[in-house]
Amino acid sequence: MSKKISIVFHSVCGNNYLIAKEFYKEFKAQDADVKLLRVNDPNLEELAKQFSIAGQYKNEILNIEEAKVEKLFDSDIIIFGSPTYFGNVSGAMKAFMDEFSPHWPEGRFWGKKMFSFTTCANGEGGGDLCLNAMTLFGQHMGMMIIPVPGNLVTGQSFPAYGLIHYVGDYSNLRPSGKIIPAIKEMTLKIMKL
Repeated sequence: MSKKISIVFHSVCGNNYLIAKEFYKEFKAQDADVKLLRVNDPNLEELAKQFSIAGQYKNEILNIEEAKVEKLFDSDIIIFGSPTYFGNVSGAMKAFMDEFSPHWPEGRFWGKKMFSFTTCANGEGGGDLCLNAMTLFGQHMGMMIIPVPGNLVTGQSFPAYGLIHYVGDYSNLRPSGKIIPAIKEMTLKIMKL
């Protein structure tokens, strides 16, 4: 029986979208039943006018089905991706996470597996704190957190809480290098769960 996997992401400058898309591609290659969902961002159109980098993938992002909590009920594994804003998840991701609250008392998400990724400017940008915020959310919802093993990619280091991609001060360092092999390896590990 195929695992049902949902990838839920928020992206403004396109980097989290590209990571989510890479996860989607890798899960599809493993014949997983996977869906890609975007978190609603009411400010995306305005941000795309203010910052050219935010406009590069805006239309592609907006063409992806919007995430709703109810669409995750049948998921076995949920992957969350958020940009790091001030050492936390973005406002749009936080608003989406808050939509889970009516389902907390009934334990609707108890036992589902969860994995997280984030992007941030640099190593001092608080990416690990953003991953921790998603981890704490998942634990409160009763989800089983999937950690990153220390030996994920030989010679590379990632926090146990999830994957981080550093995008630079202008968010223009697109996912490549060490994050792509990490996504591939993490996908293979998740499929074995």
